[in-house]
Amino acid sequence: MITNRVSKKKEDYTQSTRSVAALERASDLGLGRAPGQSVSYVVVDNAKKSRERVMLASEELDEYDTGFYRELLVRAAASVLSPLGWRESDIEEELGRYTESSLASFV
Repeated sequence: MITNRVSKKKEDYTQSTRSVAALERASDLGLGRAPGQSVSYVVVDNAKKSRERVMLASEELDEYDTGFYRELLVRAAASVLSPLGWRESDIEEELGRYTESSLASFV
């Protein structure tokens, strides 16, 4: 989940950011946010440019954009591990050595 404090009213933003998408969803649900208040959301499809790219933390969630969150985690890991010489590409290479499995694949 991502939480951002908004600095303007929804209509004062000129860019279509994830925070603006969250503000639009909140407005649609009657949960308007004023400047200085926070909005919490989950990115469900970062490729979209509309309010459909996020869901509010209070909404029922069935899936999220794993690629988006993976990228955030790799960047965070690189910032922690950079003093040891690790770069994002090194972390991605290391992660590429592992296969993702689900319990369903063993049935």
